[in-house]
Amino acid sequence: MHLRNLLIAGVVVIVAGVAGFLAWQHFQTPPTVTLADGSTPDLSKPIDSPLAKAQPDDVVMGDDKAPITMIEYSSLSCPHCARFQKDVFPRIKADFIDTGKVKYISRDFPLNKPALQAALFAHCVSPMRFFSIADELFKTQDQWLIEDATQPLSQIAATAGMDKATFDACLANKDEEAKIVATRKGGEDAFKIDATPTFIINGVKLEGEQTYDDLKAVFAKLGSSAS
Repeated sequence: MHLRNLLIAGVVVIVAGVAGFLAWQHFQTPPTVTLADGSTPDLSKPIDSPLAKAQPDDVVMGDDKAPITMIEYSSLSCPHCARFQKDVFPRIKADFIDTGKVKYISRDFPLNKPALQAALFAHCVSPMRFFSIADELFKTQDQWLIEDATQPLSQIAATAGMDKATFDACLANKDEEAKIVATRKGGEDAFKIDATPTFIINGVKLEGEQTYDDLKAVFAKLGSSAS
């Protein structure tokens, strides 16, 4: 009888151990999501870099205490970035940024000279106006995107209330140009970025233009894994 009880107790321990292992394995499963392009980024392995978080010179939109940080490396000359800005970003802003769930950071990754010129102009206005100017530049790419964008950009600047002397000084600002170039270099070094747009969401890298549903799914997975 004693032996029988020992055997039963042993079986119970084994069953409990197996159940515990399965439960552990379930909770240890990396959070994944399948994006519209078929890729499945491993959300459990964020890139460990200080640049995955807000930096002193960043232009930030949203609650600083938001649990999710979404960084977009973009070029003002990039048509994919412009389409994302027009079709997807307004919904992301309304549903996630304005509600305190996501903090959004825009970082420069100019792909060419006119993109650099446009970035110099956008950063020359007050931080409060940066996003509205960038939005306007995305909308009007066909008007200013030429080899030397000085003249068409100056016309957009005039419409925004900036006089020509101020605009010329903005484009000649070598310190600001160095910051923009350094931001691009930082993205290349930390995240191996070579195209735009590229998103870094809580350290997870998503390459290329993303859909609203893609980002919503990533936010949901990252939010649940952090809770």
